[in-house]
Amino acid sequence: MKDSQSPHRRVERLTSLSSTLLALLLSNASITEFAFQFGAVPAQGGGLTLFGRVSLPDGKPARRVRVFLEGLTGLKQETLTDEEGNYEFRAINAGRYRISATNPDAPEQYTDPTISDTSRSFSNRVQTDLYLRLPLHKDKKDAQPGTVSAVEAAQNIPKPARKAYEQGLKLQKENRASQALAQFNQAIELFPEYFQALTERANLLMGHGKLPEAAADFERALQLNGKHVPALRGLGYCQIQQKQFEAAVNNLERAFVLEPKVPLTLLLLGYGNLSLKRYEPAKQCLQEALKLGPESAARAHVYLSEIFANEQNFKEAADEIRAYLKAKPDAADAAQLKELEAKWRAQIKGAPK
Repeated sequence: MKDSQSPHRRVERLTSLSSTLLALLLSNASITEFAFQFGAVPAQGGGLTLFGRVSLPDGKPARRVRVFLEGLTGLKQETLTDEEGNYEFRAINAGRYRISATNPDAPEQYTDPTISDTSRSFSNRVQTDLYLRLPLHKDKKDAQPGTVSAVEAAQNIPKPARKAYEQGLKLQKENRASQALAQFNQAIELFPEYFQALTERANLLMGHGKLPEAAADFERALQLNGKHVPALRGLGYCQIQQKQFEAAVNNLERAFVLEPKVPLTLLLLGYGNLSLKRYEPAKQCLQEALKLGPESAARAHVYLSEIFANEQNFKEAADEIRAYLKAKPDAADAAQLKELEAKWRAQIKGAPK
């Protein structure tokens, strides 16, 4: 009897199941354990120019400082600013790039890495300005386990609150979620500005499916520290689960800018872009996820299969399913995926040559 479901309908059903499986993955793994880099897609109608100005902490032009451009495809360029602090990269493809700067005369100065998305520009010249900053606090080198970081010291966290937080982390690692939650609650009660404890409590709530409560904790943590990457990534995940894909992608991109070398961001960002039907950025994210973490990001194969099927590339779609099943033969949806692979193989045989 012929199955009445279309292949694309099956993909939608499997994507929904994938979301559930991703939740299970995140409940058993730290949201800070993976990494991502953006990259370029071919420019339409020729190369683009990416330019801007770099300023010193006092607002004056940053003369002769080094500016770096990085893309997903491996593109790396650098240049020096002129006497007015201006820089320029010419003849680049449309895409997303990470831009940063360093000052050779003052190594302690730094810029927050900035993403420039030239693919969304209506001009062939895209401006991105950079601002050198001085660190607010200097962390000690060779810090020993158990020592208080510069960030924590600056927060003036009361010792009882810190003790409760550290005990919560210990219990969390031992999978004693209810006891860990009680410790994080205590830490927050003693010190309401404890954004790290809010984030860890949110991770526990998220693992138990309490997404609105988790999102509220992540948002509160970000109000206290807008650059706390675990909270950005956690909020992005909650938003994906609640189908707030645009907001999720924005938060996950911010997480990448702040920590470009940390991988589950990739998988989440790829899934978010896929849900928005931004297939090319999604493909780049997911393929890079597999390069950086072939085991931990194996589910990216399933999402890539959907993208290839949408492009009518059924062989690639089937091959991605097979690659996932090879990596995860005991996957909960293995039987459905085998059936889907067979569908894609049949499409290859029936496709016009």
